[in-house]
Amino acid sequence: MHWEQSIAELAEVMRALSVRDLGGGELGSAGLDVWVERTVALAVSGGSAFFAGNGASASMASHFSTDIAKNAGVRSMVFTDPALMTCVGNDYCYEDIFAEPLSWHLRPGDMAVLVSSSGNSPNVVKAARRARELGGTVITLSAMGPDNALRRLGDLNIYVPAQSYSYAETSHAAILHHWVDAVLRVRALG
Repeated sequence: MHWEQSIAELAEVMRALSVRDLGGGELGSAGLDVWVERTVALAVSGGSAFFAGNGASASMASHFSTDIAKNAGVRSMVFTDPALMTCVGNDYCYEDIFAEPLSWHLRPGDMAVLVSSSGNSPNVVKAARRARELGGTVITLSAMGPDNALRRLGDLNIYVPAQSYSYAETSHAAILHHWVDAVLRVRALG
């Protein structure tokens, strides 16, 4: 595959972005504006954002937890610390490595940003359910299959129809960068 073809395919995937609400209603890219508004309100209220994902999604969770705190003043935490993950995985089970720490930290009105390329990672799906139980706002980013489990669990469910991890991960990173930049712009105007 040539570079130009790769760019064209990635652009096609990103243009096909879907953002659905909890009821399955399609918001399109306007859903990203809703996410920005909710994040600004979270920052103003002193709430926190919690991030989780596996593999490359864990790297994104860590990166954007830092970015949203440093650049937009949103208190944040990410559950990628090896001691935390191995402790919870050993004392409970691997499926609980995100849900259990959410139980310790998330308060009603806080936000959970959960990233899974497949949308079917059991530990990320369980984290979404736990965050909902605790009264948090749940934002999901997924790809691969339109019927993935995670896509039905968030207040906002961001989905790109990428069929490869490379396009899914690149799209998710671009969406997360857009979100941080948009929150920063709104906060600066505030």
